Amino acid sequence: MKKTISVYWPLAIVVPLAAAAFLHICSDAASRASQAPLAANQLTAELARTVSYGFIADTIDTPMKPIRATALPLPASF
Repeated sequence: MKKTISVYWPLAIVVPLAAAAFLHICSDAASRASQAPLAANQLTAELARTVSYGFIADTIDTPMKPIRATALPLPASF
């Protein structure tokens, strides 16, 4: 008896979706397991590396405004 694609079309949809879901779950679990808190020496090394790569500037180019200059004035009713 000859079977046509109309018999197997649910498998053609369900199997790839199940495989994609399985890979997604496995990759999420693997990424969560590798994100442990850093020790102090590792944290300072990572900060020094980001500064040396230029992701964080070690000098401030523009002067910062004081907090009171950026705050909104209080209404007179207070």
